[in-house]
Amino acid sequence: MQPNNLIAISEFCVHHHLEISFVNALEQQGLVEIITIEQTLYVQPEQLGRLEKLVRLHQDLSIHPDDLDIVSDLLERVENLQAQLTQLQNRLVFYERIAN
Repeated sequence: MQPNNLIAISEFCVHHHLEISFVNALEQQGLVEIITIEQTLYVQPEQLGRLEKLVRLHQDLSIHPDDLDIVSDLLERVENLQAQLTQLQNRLVFYERIAN
C-alpha cells in the first residue's frame, strides 16, 4: 500500500493536539489499525471517521483512553438499535397501509 493513500498519524495528532501515544493506545485496544511504512505510522482513510469520533469523545467528554472501547461499543449498540427501530417503524407503516 502506498503512503500517499494513507494519513500520517503525526499529522493527525498535530492537527488534533494529541500525543501519538494516544493513537497507539487506541491501537492496542483494537479500536483502530495503524500501518507502519518505513518507520512512519499511518491510518487508512476508511478509519479516519472512527478515529476522529474517539478523539472527540476523549477531548469533549474527558473520557479516559482506556474507557473508550466501552463507550464505543455502547454507541455502536445504540446505533444498531436505532437502525432496527427505524426498520420496524417502516414495516409498521407498510402493514398499516395494507390494512387500510
